[in-house]
Amino acid sequence: MSLYTKDHLLENKIVYFQPQRGYRSGIEPIILAAQANHKDRLILDLGSGCGPITLILAYRLPHSKIIGLENNKFHLELSHKSKLENKLYNAEFKNEDVCFLNQKYVKYFDLVLSNPPFFFENQVIKSKNDSINNAKYISKEKSEKWFQNLILYMSDSGRALIINRFENIEFMLKIFRLFNLLVEITPILSFKDTKPKNVLISLKKNKKYVEKTKNEIIIHSNSSKYSKQVEDWFR
Repeated sequence: MSLYTKDHLLENKIVYFQPQRGYRSGIEPIILAAQANHKDRLILDLGSGCGPITLILAYRLPHSKIIGLENNKFHLELSHKSKLENKLYNAEFKNEDVCFLNQKYVKYFDLVLSNPPFFFENQVIKSKNDSINNAKYISKEKSEKWFQNLILYMSDSGRALIINRFENIEFMLKIFRLFNLLVEITPILSFKDTKPKNVLISLKKNKKYVEKTKNEIIIHSNSSKYSKQVEDWFR
């Protein structure tokens, strides 16, 4: 049996390899990739997994440089395989522990995108699968370093966007309040009038710390199909 599957992104525009038995991408990379635009010339995908965000942006933004940092070697191997399959040479994947600050990238990126692990170690039963463990579980100490590095990697005029569990919002805001940032919080709902499961957070450098809440993103219409906004992001 193959260790990976050959799948597709953006309605079959991109070939995408991911583990057969391991962490498999959800909708989060689609939402994050949709936040980028042509003004973002240097983009960092922090904790890139098997590379869906980097691949989508390399396809959509051919004049931008996208770097994905990932410490799981199997995920990295599949990322390189997808890059070569799609001939996306403006994408670059590097083997790095994102919890260690790389001084070369401080104040370097126009845009930083990240879908970090959602669950804290010692609070849940971890999987025995390394791919799933790397993607879903993290210590609070490492999570703090992840978010701090993300902020430091933004250029002075840059921005960062994160998707994480809504229940982790106070943990994240406690870190962000140590910096002068404009923080915009967008709840993500599976259906209208339901409780948010995840949250999209936008960060920009600011003269002082400011928090704002924006209108929610609704993933599904009442018919369980994707909402019009989300449907457009898949194209």
